[in-house]
Amino acid sequence: MTSTKPHKQCSDATFRLSVYEAGHTITAYLLNQKIVAVRMLPRPPMTIAEKKFISNSWESFMDILENRALELFGGQIAEEMLCGNTTCCSGDISRIDEISRILAGLSVNEDYDNEDILFSLEDRAIAMFAPEHVRNAILPVAKYLYDQDEAGEIEVSGKEVTKIIEQYIPRPPKEKGGLLSLLRLG
Repeated sequence: MTSTKPHKQCSDATFRLSVYEAGHTITAYLLNQKIVAVRMLPRPPMTIAEKKFISNSWESFMDILENRALELFGGQIAEEMLCGNTTCCSGDISRIDEISRILAGLSVNEDYDNEDILFSLEDRAIAMFAPEHVRNAILPVAKYLYDQDEAGEIEVSGKEVTKIIEQYIPRPPKEKGGLLSLLRLG
């Protein structure tokens, strides 16, 4: 997963944050989330999916948690791919761990503990970035976010970021299930 030669701007903290945010945003896109905005803060983008729990079902709640964990992994994966290591926003691992513990607690399948869930989510996130066209989208998205931040924009239009991503990655088909197929609630 590590890049052979880190991008020349990786010593710039704002650029690293931009790469990290690009990873979160690309992951959300790959999960078919409608990206409302990207905040230039160490957290995933605002998406329409955050409103999915309105249905008050545990499955939709677990789906939201799973997607959030994947988005959190996406930032670290993008940073490692482009910069050779991860230094930005290290708190995401503790957030992913917490989400994994919640998912394990909600599961009736006792064969999966929180670490099984965490590693399964990590493997899925890494697989999302395996295709070359996905990796090729990281730098253009990061550069756009970096330029917006340099211009004083802390909240960047999700529509504009999505347009950049779509130049590299076609909209993925809708996928259902994920971990939910393993962690069925009774």
